[in-house]
Amino acid sequence: MPKHEIARGERASELITHSRRSVLAKAPLSSGRCVASPTFQPGQDTMRNEHNGHVFHCRAASSARPLAALALMIAMALGTQASAAAPSSSPPPFAHVIEREVPAIMKEAKIQGAAVGLIVDGKLVYAQGFGHADHAGKVPVTPDTVFVAASLSKPIASWVTMRLAEQGRLQLDRPVADMLSPWPLAQNQFDYHQITIRRLLSHTAGTTLGGYQGWLDFKELPTLEQSLAGKTNGRGAVELFAPVGTRFQYSGGGYTLMQLAIERTTKRKYSDLARELVFRPLGMDHTSVAMTPKVLAGAAQGHGDDGSPVQMRYYVEQAPSSLTTTVHDFARWMIAGMAGSAGAHPLTQAQLTQMYTPAELSTPRAPDEAVYGLGHFIERLSDGSTAIGHDGRNQAGFRARFLMRPTSGDGIVFFSNSRSGLALDRIVCLWGADVAKADPAVTCKK
Repeated sequence: MPKHEIARGERASELITHSRRSVLAKAPLSSGRCVASPTFQPGQDTMRNEHNGHVFHCRAASSARPLAALALMIAMALGTQASAAAPSSSPPPFAHVIEREVPAIMKEAKIQGAAVGLIVDGKLVYAQGFGHADHAGKVPVTPDTVFVAASLSKPIASWVTMRLAEQGRLQLDRPVADMLSPWPLAQNQFDYHQITIRRLLSHTAGTTLGGYQGWLDFKELPTLEQSLAGKTNGRGAVELFAPVGTRFQYSGGGYTLMQLAIERTTKRKYSDLARELVFRPLGMDHTSVAMTPKVLAGAAQGHGDDGSPVQMRYYVEQAPSSLTTTVHDFARWMIAGMAGSAGAHPLTQAQLTQMYTPAELSTPRAPDEAVYGLGHFIERLSDGSTAIGHDGRNQAGFRARFLMRPTSGDGIVFFSNSRSGLALDRIVCLWGADVAKADPAVTCKK
């Protein structure tokens, strides 16, 4: 997939694509303890960004192509219930691909640990840990290992805002300036009064700062106001670079602005709202956005590209950056976003449709390029089906990605505690080819 150029030289922190970096599988690596549960039911970044090397091109509003047809297709499809077939007691066919590919990729890319989950017909039918979670190489990864999921925080943030909107505590199209006084960003020639929550969720508010550096010492964390003003450990301040609503640019800084607006409006901590509105209703008992030493005490430890230990980093910017979760927990959230699936559904299908509908300004230059909705990347698989997802990576050595088809009830997710975990994107590509019945040799070239 061709790279996009981003305005002002920033690089986006992640981008879902059909073609991903991969490595040549050579020899298997022993895996961690498998705790797969076939009957599991749903209930639970420098200024250039050190992510996967993909960048965005800031597109002017005049060049955006209509997306009504795709939006209508998503809306209609979400009204169709997914299959309710009972899960098989034997592993699904694609599980064999995972078990063949993941150990080999990990060995070649020096990935220390990973966990993978596979959803079929709205149920988690396969969950497996590979490698080790700790620096010493003594603690095996399992589907219950807590990983830092970085920018997978953004889809969660879209759920928090949707729940608040449903309760009448937030309006997606209300000017954020009405929620924040005094205005926390430095003023320039661009009118900030046009910024809304919807614009921030879709990266079309004209805000800068793709991703965050994080802090090694939890006690050094700034306030949200200080972060927005430039205390970002070298990343700079969040500011407007273009008129609101005229360009698409991936902006973690915009999500931080949104987090501050939410906290000011509700007079609640964002982490508490995420727990009450999303995690608790879904039974996500091991998931949080409150990145504290206590929360991270039993979490996986990060590693560099060469497998060397990397120290943990902390983030005050919770809406864009600080999710910690497990395969079992995150699968609960994925399933709750699928049409006709069992278990709790905190959001209505109308709300899901809004999130899964492409923002006009994120129209791609080619049919197979990813677009963005509200907190989600959206792509078209080779069979014409729509998949939504997100990926994330941070300076502490973590990599994560999920992709799912909400209308058919299937999906895949992986977490890794290595910067080189980017190589595991190949598994997601192979899954996309499998569900779309495409030739993986063509779709997922090495």
